[in-house]
Amino acid sequence: MDRSYSVLRLSERGQGLVEYSLILVLVAIVVIVLLSILGPSIGNVFSNIVDDLNALGGGNNYVVAITRSDYDSGLQTLHLDATSGGVYDPGVTLTASPGGVMVQAGNHYHLNYSLTGCPCAVTVTSSEGDSATVTVGP
Repeated sequence: MDRSYSVLRLSERGQGLVEYSLILVLVAIVVIVLLSILGPSIGNVFSNIVDDLNALGGGNNYVVAITRSDYDSGLQTLHLDATSGGVYDPGVTLTASPGGVMVQAGNHYHLNYSLTGCPCAVTVTSSEGDSATVTVGP
């Protein structure tokens, strides 16, 4: 009787270890599935944070950021705002294609441009070499 009781206790210890192992495996599977589903979104969030920090002067001071791109289909006009390094810099020229040279409007660059046939891609290029592209449309 004493021997069978000790064998029973050993098997219960093994059972607890197996249960903890199964829970650990289940948690690992859930984490892997969540990361595979949310991974690209999380990557985009971090990429946007890095871009914003660079635009504020943490990296390349001439990073182009398009801050507004509205297309008025009734007037067929594109309203475009952008910054270089997070601000308007009089030493830097921003050019929209299509559109032309952007002008100062407060602390940013601005352009109103008659444009037919949207949706389309608009690229803003800095005289310092950086660029950004946005798709605009009705």
